[in-house]
This record gives sequence, C-alpha cells and structure tokens, in this order.
Amino acid sequence: MRKLLILSLLLAFSFSSCRFYDRIFNKDKAADTLAVWEAKQDSIQKAEALKVKKIEEAHRLKEKAIQDSLMRVKEMDARNKYQVIIGSFKVPNNADEFQTQVRALGFDNARIIESPNGFRMVSVAGFDTYSKAANEILRINRSKEEPIEMWVYEGNR
Repeated sequence: MRKLLILSLLLAFSFSSCRFYDRIFNKDKAADTLAVWEAKQDSIQKAEALKVKKIEEAHRLKEKAIQDSLMRVKEMDARNKYQVIIGSFKVPNNADEFQTQVRALGFDNARIIESPNGFRMVSVAGFDTYSKAANEILRINRSKEEPIEMWVYEGNR
C-alpha cells in the first residue's frame, strides 16, 4: 500500500508540472498554433499587397483619364481655332460672372478662353475657319433686335 501511495504521489507531482506536461503532450499544439499564426500573417500581407496594387491601378487609370481628357480638349481647340468672342476681361471674376450671364441669354456653349496677354475672353462658339466664325456673328445679330458686339479671335497661333 505504501508503494502504491508513493507511486501515485510521484505520478501526481510529475504530471502536475506545467512544463513537463506541455513538453510531453502539447508539442504538436504549439507547432499548429505557430503555423496558424504564420498563415494568418501571410494572408494579411497578401491582402495588403493586393490593396496597394488596386490603389495604384486606380491612380494610374485616373491619371490616364485626365491625360485623355486633356488631349481631347487640345484636339478640340486645334479644330476650333477661330473663336467668336462676346467679351474680354482683365479681372477673372468679371469673366466668370459674364459667362454666367451669357449662358442665361441662351449661349449654352459659352466658355472662357485665356489669351496670351492675360485677358480672359468669353467665347460663344468655336470654328475651324474664319468665315464660319464671321457667319456665326452675322447669324446671331440677325436674330437680335439690337446687335451684340462680337469679334473673331484666332487662337493657337
């Protein structure tokens, strides 16, 4: 009986030690936990890399769209070399306000053109030839009771 008591105490002390128990029985669990943690870290890194790649792609597409838009504007300006100008202003705010007034008069395509001398001109139409621009001035003034002072500006020199 004494041997049995000593043996059970010895076993109880041996298996009650956390280090001993972990060394014997939890070797695989610790390795599995580490593997799971490493897999999670790897997934997080891949997700972050994918996110950065998508953001870079979005920036690249946005920049390409801006460049394409600028090219279209330059091509349109090259085609519309002759502008029908209805007003010219040195003060930028005056040009903006006048553009709004001109649009209210029915000139929906009114836009502001920067001149090399620093003036901002309000254009109501653009054409590829001088004669078309001059004819537009005549057409507009024929439809009005009182003629509007307009002139043709040759841009893109």
